[in-house]
Amino acid sequence: MKIITVKIIIFAFIILAALAVYVIYNLRSPVIIVADLSSIPLYGENRIQSESRKASVFLFRKIKTVSIADDAAADIVTIAISDVSTQPYCVIFPLRFVRAARLYREQYPQIPVILLEGRHGSGSFNSIIGSDANDYYVYQTDIESDFYRAALAASALSKDKNGEIIVFTDLHYYTQAREVFQRTINSMEKPQKTSFFVSFSEYTEKPDISCVVLAGSGTEYMEKDTGVPVIMFTWVDPFLLPDAVVLLVDDSPWVQSVAAARMASARMTNGQIKSRFQVINRGNIDRKTLRNIPK
Repeated sequence: MKIITVKIIIFAFIILAALAVYVIYNLRSPVIIVADLSSIPLYGENRIQSESRKASVFLFRKIKTVSIADDAAADIVTIAISDVSTQPYCVIFPLRFVRAARLYREQYPQIPVILLEGRHGSGSFNSIIGSDANDYYVYQTDIESDFYRAALAASALSKDKNGEIIVFTDLHYYTQAREVFQRTINSMEKPQKTSFFVSFSEYTEKPDISCVVLAGSGTEYMEKDTGVPVIMFTWVDPFLLPDAVVLLVDDSPWVQSVAAARMASARMTNGQIKSRFQVINRGNIDRKTLRNIPK
């Protein structure tokens, strides 16, 4: 009888503890991510829910997405955020919502406002924000880390092949990306020849290609369907991409939300956040190569 009583007490304690955790979790202020309606179907609603759940676990607070029409005025964005929560833990704005971020900061100065500049960050928000730029938390995608890991992955995908690695990058970060990528490839035991382009119009047909990296340009290459493995810097839903894409480099707000919220909590006004590397279409890669791709 005593054993049964002890078990009941333990079980009741576990139930109460779980209930307390659940209540505290729901009472904690959420992290708000602002997104335009056009990006939702491109990223995938299921992916957003999945990423939000994972981020919520890490932060122990809910992640809520506020979907805004692409042409919505700044005051509409502010109202939509307030309808979801009047006291969020922080609000994450992609760079294109910089005017809305400014208005929200003016109306709710006590709420941390995070601006994600992505890979195209150039400080252009300063012309809009003005002298109050230090009142915001501004984070960029870590270009060096992303291209370092992309080079390791491209090398793994090209191993035991004699072909060339082709890299298409955005002009904005071409020099930085090329330096990091080439330095990493050159550090390999057997460096592969690598060519860089800022647009598909610059590209001339190569006889032997072992891997293609699409990082902001050159998407026209996908029309060729050459069967060459492709590493693509994009947050677009993998189901919408061609089968040739085997590795996704995702720097979406949902992926960066955990790092951004933690950095803002630590009062880091500026910083860089790594992208998530996601292997897709695993059936197109043999197991040995898959093991060599860096996580």
